[in-house]
Amino acid sequence: MPDTTYMVVDPRRDHSLRVPRPDLTVEHGTPNACNGCHSAKDATWAANAIEQWYGRQAQGFQRYTDAFSYAERDAAEAGPSLARIARDASNPAIARASALEALARYPSPRSIDAARKGLIDSDALVRRASIAALSPLPPAQRLILLAPLLDDPVRTVRMEATSVLADSTGEATMRQLTAFKRGAAEYESAQLYNADRPEALASLGNFYARQGRFDEAHSQLQAAIDLDPEFVPAYVNLADVLRARGRDAAAENILRDGLQKVPDAAALHHALGLTLVRLDQSSEALAELKRAAELLPANARFAYVYAVGLNSAGKKKAAVAEIDRALKYHPDDRDLLLAAVIFRRDRGDIAGASRYADHLSRRYPDDSDAAQLARELRAAGK
Repeated sequence: MPDTTYMVVDPRRDHSLRVPRPDLTVEHGTPNACNGCHSAKDATWAANAIEQWYGRQAQGFQRYTDAFSYAERDAAEAGPSLARIARDASNPAIARASALEALARYPSPRSIDAARKGLIDSDALVRRASIAALSPLPPAQRLILLAPLLDDPVRTVRMEATSVLADSTGEATMRQLTAFKRGAAEYESAQLYNADRPEALASLGNFYARQGRFDEAHSQLQAAIDLDPEFVPAYVNLADVLRARGRDAAAENILRDGLQKVPDAAALHHALGLTLVRLDQSSEALAELKRAAELLPANARFAYVYAVGLNSAGKKKAAVAEIDRALKYHPDDRDLLLAAVIFRRDRGDIAGASRYADHLSRRYPDDSDAAQLARELRAAGK
């Protein structure tokens, strides 16, 4: 039983006796019990040894690795795989809840259907995660689906529903408004109980901001910064509040203050770049977006935004190069693939654009726009 270090500081032997899956290590890079001891050997050696012993790869009882690995890599299979885990009631609640939370990044009819079913699950973990999975829906749809959860018997479920509905009560009935106000009081109480943590103050600030209570949001987010001057999310969220009020210059100052405290925070450089775009400071904006992409080269969104900025600035070749670099980390990311197609098409590289368009349509067979784009490029290349 080799030890595992928990919470960075706590090495211990956890007495976990799992079915070794070195075959998954080969495919996904996950750890396995064999190589935990036989560290001088590689996972292929371990996988071959197991197959020689049993004549097959022992599967065990946990079938989640593929789905969560796909999600981590933003692979096209992530959405369908996570939805299958979420819908299968034979899976443990914690696995279904984890799949539902991850599904928020992959909105589709399939994921929405899985989350809707999860709202009435007997396990509170699944109900709470289902609320998070439905958060990308438009406000009116969220209100219809989630308002009943404001009266859930479990407090954490009620709080999650309240948080997700913060900007969705415009068409609420009197009964729904009453339930939301009751939930809001409960949510505020919980955050204030933990007011010695910047995360709680930032959560409360964001809750107020989604309701349009910008003065109160500003106050809580500033309090989070005062409590922990290196808490990056508070700077980003406060800049968003200032942007919503048309105060981009003040947002710039907040973000620069944050960078003085945490100069290598990629999120701050990215947010500052977007703010400078709105302030018509294009060259400075591009430099900040570049810095964010350099600090977190595996972040698909940062790379995509930087590449769009390069393309808009007329640096077409550099834009294509940045997209291609990001695709090495996220070969199935839809936005990156779409940019790879459009940037090449606009440069006159129809053959290259067609290759990426075909890949996009193969990986996302239900995407009619991708299929149409692939057909148009094939026709243009004839």
